[in-house]
Amino acid sequence: MKFTESDSYFVDDNTEITDLFEAPEGANFDSVISEVDGYHPDGNREEKIFNERSQKAYYVLEGEGKIFVGDEVHEVEKGEFVFVPEKTEHALEGEFKALIVTSPPFDPEDEELR
Repeated sequence: MKFTESDSYFVDDNTEITDLFEAPEGANFDSVISEVDGYHPDGNREEKIFNERSQKAYYVLEGEGKIFVGDEVHEVEKGEFVFVPEKTEHALEGEFKALIVTSPPFDPEDEELR
């Protein structure tokens, strides 16, 4: 199967998402391009993203910033990769574009802000 970029949409004032494909039935991952300009989620440095079941991998395509994973802060730039295990709070900050791979596929019911 081959896929091309789909529609883009903003998930908050600082983060635009471009779907790469709708995960076909039976796929155990999905992927999007995320463009961050500021702090995600929602510009509120008090909040972090928490996924009960999903693991996420961020591969920085361009720009630089920080990816917060649990108590760790990873300074990132083009060509770097950060893994976020399930049940781990995380957040993004900076001006960068990243490929995000999520396994199992992203489910809004699995994600909460803390």
